[in-house]
Amino acid sequence: MTVPVVAIFTAKAGKEEVVEALFKGVVETTLVEEGCITYQLNRDTDNARRFVWTEEWASREALQKHLEAPHIVKLFADLPAHIESSEVIILNKAAGGHA
Repeated sequence: MTVPVVAIFTAKAGKEEVVEALFKGVVETTLVEEGCITYQLNRDTDNARRFVWTEEWASREALQKHLEAPHIVKLFADLPAHIESSEVIILNKAAGGHA
């Protein structure tokens, strides 16, 4: 069974564009990672400071490799100065298509 993930980040006021640039900087590299099914960056239409990732991975192992990949390790090192809050939710798929 695949592994869906939802990750929600709220940028500090005035840091929205910095956060968006940091996030966009990892998309292309992640999309070609082994086990990446979907990896989409979204921005809340009602709160421009809130970014929502929807992801799906072939396995828990593929997700773990992603989290340990150099571009993601660097992202997580750079983000704290610009983020007010974050939550990463790893899900068990119940029904339907890709995340």
